[in-house]
Amino acid sequence: MSAPISRRNILQLSLGTAAVSLLAACGTKNDSSSASAAKATTEIKVGYIADYNGAALMAVSDQEGFWAKAGLKPKYIPFTNGPLAIQALGTNNVDVAYIGSGALWLPASGKAEIWSVNSISNADRIIAQPGIKTLADLKGKKLGVPTGTSGDQLLGLALEKEGLQRSDFDIVSMDPSTAVSAFAAGQVDGAALWYPLIDNIKKAKPDLVELFSNENFVEAFTFPSTFVAGPGRAAKDKELATNFISVIKAANDYRHENQDKTIAATAAFLKVKPEDMKAQASVAKLFTSKELEDFSTKGTIDTWLKALEEQFKTGGKITEVVDPKKFYNAELYVNAKKA
Repeated sequence: MSAPISRRNILQLSLGTAAVSLLAACGTKNDSSSASAAKATTEIKVGYIADYNGAALMAVSDQEGFWAKAGLKPKYIPFTNGPLAIQALGTNNVDVAYIGSGALWLPASGKAEIWSVNSISNADRIIAQPGIKTLADLKGKKLGVPTGTSGDQLLGLALEKEGLQRSDFDIVSMDPSTAVSAFAAGQVDGAALWYPLIDNIKKAKPDLVELFSNENFVEAFTFPSTFVAGPGRAAKDKELATNFISVIKAANDYRHENQDKTIAATAAFLKVKPEDMKAQASVAKLFTSKELEDFSTKGTIDTWLKALEEQFKTGGKITEVVDPKKFYNAELYVNAKKA
């Protein structure tokens, strides 16, 4: 027979049970925190271009902790142009990438979808060697053109305005860095490029001539840079898409309100001089995230994209103009909350 349990034993047992319960509760809380911490970050592979437009929001998101706030951990992958970045989307080497306006023919042809507009660019130029005064002066001469880029897009608009054809010129397809070195060495007479690449050329050719810029066509066209993913990616992984857009919105508004700090952050991110970055920032037109939401809701961005499609069709990049809603989901952007 068991010995009777004294009042003191009962108290000891009660205290012991309480202690065990308290430890168990603490253990449960710690386990939950650990599980939460383990779950807290999802890696996202982000493609960028090493200039102000292409990297500013990445730099700001790092500096201000927006990625962590959205539960994302970025792995950055640099590209020299948009078509290469979209090619990487197709091989799953990148989740989302920055592209300039010249590569938007690829989303329009079903190769990608737009998650967010970044800014409007005035960085592109048609340039010529010193002494050349008009685009017509380049007839029969060599032009270095990175195919499918915003520089190529600007060339198409300039040719149309001047009543010229591509066949009037000896157009040589080059990657951007090759076009820079070829122009600087005098191996081409003209080029379709953009800042900051042109800043590099000016070190060797300070008297180069700028024949056309985006600003020559601003009343009829805008030149938006965007962040894109593979076609259908947002439908398959809406949480990732929404979290990414939340980061972009937060970084975008920080950039809009803190231009000097953003320039400094981007210069540090790209390991370049702040004064060089300041020059690049001067050719970007920025909007607040609220403005981009309004543009999305009212169809303004659709209008921008459709005008670009018309130009891409004229230039032979696409065969038909499709509804921009097929490759830009305005609702996805508008509904994402800022991180």
